[in-house]
Amino acid sequence: MNSNRLGTTGLDVSDVGLGTFEWGHRVDGRDAQRLVDAYAEAGGNLLELPSSGLHAAEVLGQVDLPDAVSVMGRVGVSLSESSHIELGLGRARILDQVAELLRAIGREHLDVLVLDVFDAEVDRSETASAIDTLLTLGTVRYVGVSHHTGWQLAEMRGAGIPIACAISEYSLLNRDADAELGPACDYAGIGLIAGAGLGRGVLADKYQRGTPQDSRLAGELSDYVSPYLDDRASRVLAGVRRAAAALGVSTTDIALAFNRERGIASTLVSARTPEQLGQIMSSDVTLEPEIAEVLEQIS
Repeated sequence: MNSNRLGTTGLDVSDVGLGTFEWGHRVDGRDAQRLVDAYAEAGGNLLELPSSGLHAAEVLGQVDLPDAVSVMGRVGVSLSESSHIELGLGRARILDQVAELLRAIGREHLDVLVLDVFDAEVDRSETASAIDTLLTLGTVRYVGVSHHTGWQLAEMRGAGIPIACAISEYSLLNRDADAELGPACDYAGIGLIAGAGLGRGVLADKYQRGTPQDSRLAGELSDYVSPYLDDRASRVLAGVRRAAAALGVSTTDIALAFNRERGIASTLVSARTPEQLGQIMSSDVTLEPEIAEVLEQIS
């Protein structure tokens, strides 16, 4: 497992991060422990809690997590009930949500705190003040953002918030970050972390012959996966299959290699079993320039 420096900070992160999107749903505490053990044994060191991730945080609190694994948690989104979502980066919300996360996971600090929204209504100085408090107390060690555009990233940095990383969905099926956010990160020395790095599971090619009963598409996450099953995605996936066949590897290998080629600091994956995770963690394919160029063109 390779590692990369997160932007210009002193934090090294493995090039595959373990997402906990389904912890507390289809992954219980026993399954989570098996995943963490396999992940840490393979050299992984970045675990990400999802937005409004108290279910996942409570499962993490049951897990024996090695000290070498950094925890990345998000604030800014409140889900008091399934039909009511509140967004914001006011001081009270940030401090309360960090405290709630830490109680749930049973730790004294978050390695990376991610501001999961851009709040246009709260003065940036208030958000910056809350972040400064957390950094000074040692409750938070690094700060990232998610769901931010390039100019919003600049706004947050201009307010004095020391942003180490930005999370954006990124894969061969979604390269929106290339237009603005990626160049902004490069300019500012900020690490880019890819969410949904396997195209919400589609790039693992699990839907080629139908819909597996235990897949996301077959369950309550069908609306999350289905946008990546259109004609364009099919054409991209066909090209990925050809590249995989030419190299004698899997489509997952190609997807991960492409992200590494693009300079992604860490690609987040949400494997549900140690077997799935093992395939991902053992992937070390390097793309020849000609193949990388073709993949860039078709995506």
